[in-house]
Amino acid sequence: MEIIPEPEWEELVKKLIKHRGTAILLGATDSGKSTLSKYLIKELLSRDIRVSFVDSDVGQSSLGLPGTISMKIFNRREDIDDFKPERILFIGSLNPAKKISMIIAGTKKMVDTSKVEGVNIILVDTTGLITGEVGKALKIGKIRAIKPKQIIAIQRYDELEHILSLIKGIQIHRLKPSRMARHRSREARIKYREKRFMEYFRGSQIIKLSSKGLEFFYNGRPFDAEDVYIEPGSLVGINRNEDTIALGIFEGMTLDKVAIKTPLKSLTWINRIVFGDIIRC
Repeated sequence: MEIIPEPEWEELVKKLIKHRGTAILLGATDSGKSTLSKYLIKELLSRDIRVSFVDSDVGQSSLGLPGTISMKIFNRREDIDDFKPERILFIGSLNPAKKISMIIAGTKKMVDTSKVEGVNIILVDTTGLITGEVGKALKIGKIRAIKPKQIIAIQRYDELEHILSLIKGIQIHRLKPSRMARHRSREARIKYREKRFMEYFRGSQIIKLSSKGLEFFYNGRPFDAEDVYIEPGSLVGINRNEDTIALGIFEGMTLDKVAIKTPLKSLTWINRIVFGDIIRC
């Protein structure tokens, strides 16, 4: 899809180049954050500027999979054609209100990783949850954690001002939604997530992993899998320590084996299975 830029987007590119560092995008659902992000990445790359894109929209991720935070570093113009994540972190929910602390910590982890790689500009996309105390807590929590130099606020009226009014010492760019921004129904959002999952798990196989030395986590905390009922079909993060290597679907568990359906060919070096609230049939 060709992106038709708004007149003020070119000026935004100049400001991002001038100040560098981390910029976070805020906006309600269907405000066009993902479209603007892709435009900015393309324009920055055309100026030979390395860009990291951190996608923390767990419900409607454009880079990664639903229920995850993802990251990719774009080094060359050709990288934009391969719009897939280099790193993912399984959060385990499509509803950001249920995992606020995990989303904040996960976003910071991806931003910190980008900084270690020496990226010039880091763009952070966020969920459309902006209303009420929950939306404010999520957005202010992210801003305090990642300490961006710039905030790109996309709002139709003044729906972000209850958040922006609390921010001091950070440059704020206020924009109107793109003309390309379109409302998507709940059904369309569900269909989008199902399509992403189907594509990811196509060609997967069931692998049995020894439960010996394996850790089980839920909501960021370990638990004893023998003491609780785990529903077959539960989406899981297949981790090496805190890093999610791939996603899987929990098939079942015996005394010494865990069966997981995954596109991974081998579970060697996997030592942690992270459970969430997403069930796959």
